[in-house]
Amino acid sequence: MGETFTLNVLTNQNGVKKENLHENLEGDELMFYQSLRPNLELLQMKPKLQTIHNILDYSKSKR
Repeated sequence: MGETFTLNVLTNQNGVKKENLHENLEGDELMFYQSLRPNLELLQMKPKLQTIHNILDYSKSKR
């Protein structure tokens, strides 16, 4: 079962996520993760800043 905890603002969240991931995985799970990782990285979205602003402006207009 996973542990719950709160990260503070100064914590490097990327480092924490990677460390916890590798600590909790063993053998087969690690191989499974390594095989999926390239596909998961392809799914990661990196929208342009203008796109984010457009979405926020639209949502504000609907309030």
